[in-house]
Amino acid sequence: MRYVLRADASQTMGSGHVMRLFAIAEELLVRDQKVIFVGGVSNVQWLKQRLSEIDFFETFEKDLMFISNPITDVLILDTYHIPVENYFIQKKNWKAIAALVDKTTPNYDVDLQIYPSITLDWKPMTVKRFLTGPKYIPLRKSIIKNIEIENVSDKLKIVVVGGGTDLHNFANAIAMSLMSLPDIFQVNLFSDHMNNQDLDSRFTIIPFGTDLDEKVNDADLVFTTASTSCLEFIAREITVGMGCAVDNQEQYYDSFRKLNIAVPIGRYINGSWKIDHDKIKDLITNTDLREELKLNIKNIIDLNGSKRIVDEIVKL
Repeated sequence: MRYVLRADASQTMGSGHVMRLFAIAEELLVRDQKVIFVGGVSNVQWLKQRLSEIDFFETFEKDLMFISNPITDVLILDTYHIPVENYFIQKKNWKAIAALVDKTTPNYDVDLQIYPSITLDWKPMTVKRFLTGPKYIPLRKSIIKNIEIENVSDKLKIVVVGGGTDLHNFANAIAMSLMSLPDIFQVNLFSDHMNNQDLDSRFTIIPFGTDLDEKVNDADLVFTTASTSCLEFIAREITVGMGCAVDNQEQYYDSFRKLNIAVPIGRYINGSWKIDHDKIKDLITNTDLREELKLNIKNIIDLNGSKRIVDEIVKL
């Protein structure tokens, strides 16, 4: 059997589709399966590097470069932009098809749908098999629970990351809000295009890459967008302040707020961020609030989602 992962990443599209399939690829490879990746990621260098470190059987940048075998090949799809009528994804070309989906995903003809979400708040109208909830969130094997370390410096450790590409300059918007606060903290800003360099010594700008896993392992607070990255930080059991940049983040943004597992701190509207500075200040200064959020996310995600998803995919 061969498992063919199909997703793309770009500066405008972000990296979430590929990173979710990355987690599934890791699990398939642990089980000694042949895994093939099809998709374009060339203009997201840190992601291209990460994919190069996986032992794929083969990789292809475009659909036309790969010819499927309908007897042996299972397609695992994660995309919004491939048309439903696209020849590559037609059922006749595959033994079976699984897709990671949400409300904005086209109505692809597939055998299994997976909606990675903490809540059970949505189900597509027409579906054969459907998995959702915190047991079915695919997470990379490098993601671990937050390390409880006594902060001897008394400085709050903050990480700011606007998804995998930060197209909408989330890191810069949060940095400007934090700059106005006199509190004692240290901030690691993950961004490749900070447009304001007038930051004080509390701030360190770090390019996107593997350093993120190291820096968040002992973070006290993370500001991120309501995307795949937000799920990763909740899984790590780190207090999260989340922004909403695009339509496909609305569902997480609203449901996480209602569950009180992450604090909404702003939206990207008409080309600029509308930041709630009071909520950001509260997250930094209110220890009780951070502890309440950490209690709410304790054990909500058990890090075994990729295993359960692959268990179902191999049955197809």
